[in-house]
Amino acid sequence: MFTDEHTGIEPYTCEAGGYHNNLIRVLKNKDFDYLYIQRHSVGIKRDVKFEYAGIYCKQNGLVYDGQYALRALFVDLDALEAHGADALYECLKTAVRSTVESIVSNDRNNLRITELSSEQWLKELSQFQEYTARENARRAYLHNEDDSSSGGFVSTFCCRYNPERWTEDSLLEYILDSESYVRDEAREYINSHQEVMLFDFLKGDMVASEYEKLIENPSNPVHCVKRIMRAVSASPAKTISVTIRKDGIAFTFKTEAREFRLDCTSYYSDWNFVAADRREFIRLFGQNARCKPEDILRIKYARSVLYENEIKEANQ
Repeated sequence: MFTDEHTGIEPYTCEAGGYHNNLIRVLKNKDFDYLYIQRHSVGIKRDVKFEYAGIYCKQNGLVYDGQYALRALFVDLDALEAHGADALYECLKTAVRSTVESIVSNDRNNLRITELSSEQWLKELSQFQEYTARENARRAYLHNEDDSSSGGFVSTFCCRYNPERWTEDSLLEYILDSESYVRDEAREYINSHQEVMLFDFLKGDMVASEYEKLIENPSNPVHCVKRIMRAVSASPAKTISVTIRKDGIAFTFKTEAREFRLDCTSYYSDWNFVAADRREFIRLFGQNARCKPEDILRIKYARSVLYENEIKEANQ
């Protein structure tokens, strides 16, 4: 299809889907032609459609932003999809983010500023410290395979770059020289987003501080949650037997295992308890009672003990 060395594109006609399809090129500039499909129903020449089909780059002989109308003319549909406008947008975003992160190199000393000056960012940082940092540290701890302080939270700078949606000119510019386009966008982002990047570093400091406090506080229930999540996740169990000690009373119930593989936040719901056990739980501890991770003595699957709270056992 794209072999004529003089025109770049041979005239092309085919019949597909009940239509005669004529591929037409329209000169954009010395580097690009726009492609259009002229279609009319077989036997009904008055039913004519003329629609945009894509962009032909004379430099490399590839078609970009190919529309659905071209699908009947292409054998390599994967290539057509890979050069679509949406795919190119994602390639640009990934490339610029990677370039910025490489330049910053996870080191705030590579920024031009050392303090925030914008009231907006200072306010957001204060709100992050008050409402979000502790929870982020908690989630990081639950997903960290290492429980020790040496294997603690490591803040990693991640670029937030999101490109503007393509315009006609920007898409053609990117297609013609994607490497230069990426370098220019990365340079512009770094120059105009100094406070955003420093803000992210400072948030990482706050999460790291909360993470250290969590590690140093063995009585924090999150340690029980993590051990329970690990223990139950390592088992194929669908139903487990859970023994708790609450208000000085020991009680064992059966429940579904899936909830114990997840972060319960502060307590496990009694919704999935075996019905008789749920009624007995309410009778013993009250309508509004909750099964907290620190209440759990042990969890069993068949005859195997999956989890045992040795500290709680020793204190009874």
